Amino acid sequence: MLTFYSITIIISVMDKKVTIHDIAREAGVSAATVSYIINNRPDKTISEETKKKVLQIVNLYNYKPGAFAKNLRAAPDSKLISVYMGKSGNLLYTAEFGYFVENLHKVFPNDKYGLVLSGLPYRHLDNVDAIIAFNIDRDSFIEIGNLNYVPLISVDCIVKDTLFFQITTDYKKLKSEADKYFNGDYEFITLLPADVSIKEEILSTFKSVRFAEKMYDLHLINNGKNVLTDSKVIFDYLSGTDTKLLFPNKLAADKCARILSCLDEAMKRIPFAVHNYEV
Repeated sequence: MLTFYSITIIISVMDKKVTIHDIAREAGVSAATVSYIINNRPDKTISEETKKKVLQIVNLYNYKPGAFAKNLRAAPDSKLISVYMGKSGNLLYTAEFGYFVENLHKVFPNDKYGLVLSGLPYRHLDNVDAIIAFNIDRDSFIEIGNLNYVPLISVDCIVKDTLFFQITTDYKKLKSEADKYFNGDYEFITLLPADVSIKEEILSTFKSVRFAEKMYDLHLINNGKNVLTDSKVIFDYLSGTDTKLLFPNKLAADKCARILSCLDEAMKRIPFAVHNYEV
């Protein structure tokens, strides 16, 4: 059974999402001052009167992102990273996303980065330092990029844009490993990608492919076959059956390690010559 780490989900309960700029305008201070107060910056000198006024307005407007960000930032200089997922509301994809976030949590240093989950609709996000988009289509990724001017990293989406980092599976390497392991025919079973370019790459790489999109699709998988899968959900479902399985159990961790290295470069404003990575 997949383990989900406790990660705060920011949800706006108002028809119009309140931003840090709304809070600053009502309090008569700068957005930076609001950020310092809600993130409890000890290195900034702010009067108790101003702090009280800002926090009262935060509570009045039910301003969640800043209040949660205060708890997510383990240190004053830590960075807050938003994580978007595709196929929200689908149990298969939600479970796979949970496995991905679990690996992010293991790889990311707690005193350096905090993670917050963001859902639909795509919008401008206050207080985040970078965004990771997991298994979304290219149009959605571009939409997020147009709304947010922070470093963006796509995972399992081919964005074809040197402004962003792109991390995808090395399917040719995966095929080579499967060819050696099975030494015969096998089927590659995976979740249907949100990005059509990823789907096309899978179909052009493997001889036999099956995509799962709903829980019911798992019941259609025949036991006893040789199966390669890059999905933890599918691997767990088929474990204990007569199916001979190959699952790259380091793939998610390796992707998360690559994400971390990309973030470290982006946070230091280091120009990067390579922006596309196959893992």
